[in-house]
Amino acid sequence: MGDHTDTSGNEAHQLRTRLVGALRSSGVIRTEAVEAAMLAVPRHRFVPEAPLRIAYADDVYVTKRNSDGEAVSSASQPAIVAEMLEQLDVRPGQRVLEIGAGTGYNAALLDALVGPEGAVTTVDIDSETAGRARKALDAVGCERVRVVQGDGELGFVDGAPYDRIIATVGTWDLPPAWWDQLAEGGRLVAPLSIRGCEHSVAFDCADGVMRSRSIVSCGFMPMRGLGSQEDQTVELSEGRIMTFHVERDVEAEGARGVLDGRGTTVWTPVQLKVNDDATQLSLWLACAFAGYGRMSAPFGDHGLQRLLLRWADPAVVEGEDFAYLVCRKTGGGNEIGVRGHGPNGPGLAVRVADEVRVWDRECRDGVSLQITAYRKGTGPPSEPRFTVPKRHTRLAIEVVPDEIGFA
Repeated sequence: MGDHTDTSGNEAHQLRTRLVGALRSSGVIRTEAVEAAMLAVPRHRFVPEAPLRIAYADDVYVTKRNSDGEAVSSASQPAIVAEMLEQLDVRPGQRVLEIGAGTGYNAALLDALVGPEGAVTTVDIDSETAGRARKALDAVGCERVRVVQGDGELGFVDGAPYDRIIATVGTWDLPPAWWDQLAEGGRLVAPLSIRGCEHSVAFDCADGVMRSRSIVSCGFMPMRGLGSQEDQTVELSEGRIMTFHVERDVEAEGARGVLDGRGTTVWTPVQLKVNDDATQLSLWLACAFAGYGRMSAPFGDHGLQRLLLRWADPAVVEGEDFAYLVCRKTGGGNEIGVRGHGPNGPGLAVRVADEVRVWDRECRDGVSLQITAYRKGTGPPSEPRFTVPKRHTRLAIEVVPDEIGFA
């Protein structure tokens, strides 16, 4: 990576140092290598249209929208950028493939991590985005990074095998090309959607399977092209802006307008403290219910009970019945409840509440979920706790001790 000279004076350096320091203090940045890379690469050079304070804010910055106003390219939030780099564990001299070039910022960070003996290739389906990334990378001295305009579903075979592959777009599946182009013993990090529940999963590839090493909640723009997977949005009430986002193949019309009818709440003894992460609970319910989706109330219109999560609250639809997680304050934090609507809404609420209790009993205090991905036509030797089929892969999900499932 070439020498960087900030044309904006000392302010950019100060803002970058402050951002990286905050990410280090919060535990998002955990290694000296990632810290050094984020200090070295001037993020503002990849979003030159943004004011410096915006460029160094810990927030996503949209760089391109389609004709409908929907965001199609962005500079990801620095916190998730750092988290995924920590998951990827890039070493000097390695060969890295990135799916989704974006502004080129992440590729520049990867270039700093692999050093002069390594190689970075970034692929983007959009020619304008790829061109912008190429220009920005050249401007900061990252001429060695290869920028390819192409469909990320296909990877880039000319640079294979790769020691590391990272996707910076949301993916519904792990396509065959990524398996074929990842070296044995390599690592893949991808924002993987399981029934609409998206997590950045770090997979280690060994003996023809991929096993998760870490799972982090995230949200990315979905992959376009061959790997795209459409979802659907259902209005839950005529009088309030509350929606349910679910995969396209789920029969979700039963949820339309369901909140306009009466509901029943089932409370559990399960507690979440104020700062507790609900990632594992969301993933557990996504695995347990084929009709799982995400409920959103963007303006805080939570109805009779407060949603557990405002933007991606776990919810389930089955026919004309609908259930979603709510919470109420207690001395220990928040107690989780499930509110059900529809002809058999109370019964569905009871079943979802039962799964919340099982999760609380089996998947807390030193244990976590581990995802093992198998290629189409293969599978685990024994029946796992959960199975989620995909187009190219089959996911097997088990509960394992943290020291086994996570690094």
